[in-house]
Amino acid sequence: MRELLLPKFNNNDEGCVLVDWAVEDGDEVFADEVVAEVETAKALEELVADVDGVLHRLVEVGAQCEFGRPVGLLFDSHQERDDYLANLASADVSTAPEGEDEDHDGGPEPILSDAARTLAQDHGIRSEQLRSLGKRVVKASDVQRLIDQGVMDQGAESAAAGAAADAAAVVSLSTRQRAVAAVVSEAHRTIPAAFAAIAVDLTAFRATRGGAPYGLVELLVKAMAARHADFPLFFATPGADHTLVLASDANVGVTVDVGTGLFIPVLRDAARRPIGDLADDLMDFRVSALRQNFRGDAFADEAITLSLHNDPDIVLAAPIVHPGRTCVVTLCAERSEVALAEDGTPFTRPVTTVAVTYDHRFLNGRDAVRFLTAVKQDLESADAIARLAG
Repeated sequence: MRELLLPKFNNNDEGCVLVDWAVEDGDEVFADEVVAEVETAKALEELVADVDGVLHRLVEVGAQCEFGRPVGLLFDSHQERDDYLANLASADVSTAPEGEDEDHDGGPEPILSDAARTLAQDHGIRSEQLRSLGKRVVKASDVQRLIDQGVMDQGAESAAAGAAADAAAVVSLSTRQRAVAAVVSEAHRTIPAAFAAIAVDLTAFRATRGGAPYGLVELLVKAMAARHADFPLFFATPGADHTLVLASDANVGVTVDVGTGLFIPVLRDAARRPIGDLADDLMDFRVSALRQNFRGDAFADEAITLSLHNDPDIVLAAPIVHPGRTCVVTLCAERSEVALAEDGTPFTRPVTTVAVTYDHRFLNGRDAVRFLTAVKQDLESADAIARLAG
């Protein structure tokens, strides 16, 4: 992945306005091809690509842009861009099937991406509204514009009718949140998810860790990866005709959210790599999330996901299963729990909750409980912790 940077066209301005994109979002571009037009205080300038790639836009037409900042990304392939968007919780699919459907008036029906179709159904968007866009392929962002227009039209009608709308406020979702909405809608529409959770006693972890340069996240990654051979379906990718493609390595995607958006970079070959290396990678991921400069392959080849919900007092969380995965494991916050010793004496112990949300088409409740129990045993055993961290 390469950033499409806005060069400094002159020394008098700090930035410019992006007037128009010459290339559609998701299309291939070639080195030295004009991809956008920008306007400085003095002239209209052309922005050209410095390498071949698949374009992903970062700014909209009309946006104020700073020189030296990226306005887009160039990926080596469509698959690499799709992986990136999936980890940004984006599900705009721009591939259209062959053939054209005709409507009852004889005009061609537009082709909708899965995310666009879901969004249109959820908001009651009619076929004639979709045709009014004048596009052969309609994406979720196009449907969202119709929804936004409908909100504005309703507001105008209410104002004209003198309705008491002054006390109401209408807030449009951000582009990122619209992408989240599309992914969540698609996941709930296509994946029959189930959920199981287990409490984990962290006494052994606290006692054995000492000053070791790793934390509970890294240890859980190792415990999950160590169960790859025993629970291969948890590390699989759904295929066609009720099949699963098994992963050759325990590549664990870990959610990273430092306030700049949700990313799921991948810890590769987690079962065989030292735990210290995993800790270093996680630190690098957090820095990359802050700077938003992940490597192009940072999100590739994910086999299983670990979703972190370790804000204080979070005791349970059930995230969605992303399309392409069979499950997502959740780690919640550490907390203190009152327990009773064998003689009835109360004491406190550190605990957490580890959970799994799973696609019930491929995994059953008994499998989920067995998987969680195996992970729990590793996290509660001093010998197992030493083996995983060794």
